[in-house]
Amino acid sequence: MASYAGETLLVKKSAAIVLLLLGILLIVVGLHEESSPVIAVGSLALLGGVSLLVFKIVRRNQGHPL
Repeated sequence: MASYAGETLLVKKSAAIVLLLLGILLIVVGLHEESSPVIAVGSLALLGGVSLLVFKIVRRNQGHPL
């Protein structure tokens, strides 16, 4: 079961990184083409990737008081 949990965390982290890269790419393409919808979708993808990584870090640090 430990390997299954590790695989799940790897998939979530990979998804977050893919969303970050996709968001950055869409923002750059949207700025180059001056397309507001593409910039909006890229921004949402970027925010989604950041939020997944933040939730993962918060969940990992919940058991450790400062």
